[in-house]
Amino acid sequence: MATRKATHVEEKQAEVVETIAALFTKNVERVADVQKKSLDLAMQQNADVIGALKKIAQVVPGTPIPSVLDLFAHAFGQFVDLQKGAVELAVEQSHTLAGFANERINSFSSATDAVATMVQNTVERTAVAQKSALEFSAAQTRTVIDTFKKQSGVAGTQTEAAADSMQRGFDTLVESQKNMLNFASRRSA
Repeated sequence: MATRKATHVEEKQAEVVETIAALFTKNVERVADVQKKSLDLAMQQNADVIGALKKIAQVVPGTPIPSVLDLFAHAFGQFVDLQKGAVELAVEQSHTLAGFANERINSFSSATDAVATMVQNTVERTAVAQKSALEFSAAQTRTVIDTFKKQSGVAGTQTEAAADSMQRGFDTLVESQKNMLNFASRRSA
């Protein structure tokens, strides 16, 4: 009878753990959904403001030029994408943690393997996000330098050579950062 009672208590405890894990996961998903919707609204607001500023720029002297506004819009879009990626990562990790509770991991090695896999996935996703940010930064820098070089009196001067040198230096820096991220991803595996 004592064994049956112990089994019943264990079943009830497992049921409680499963209920809490499901509630936790559902709430994380709800918060993530709200965050993504907020980011979508911010993106739409940004597009509305950029559109209005472009119309104003056609009429009012001294306002930002449309290409700069496009640059801002693209930068904000990249920011939103990175934020959404971070939100999705948090949801995935909450599912993994809830899975640990639901599986009621009994062995230390199983728990260690599961945590190691979660950490590896996090490192890989972070590296991908960082690389995306680096590539975006490199593209923006290239656009700014190219726009600068098109200014009157820059072509064929030492200033143009300096701008080209700056671009090469920045490209080298970006590539070395990507290599470090690749190395970090491999080291965590």
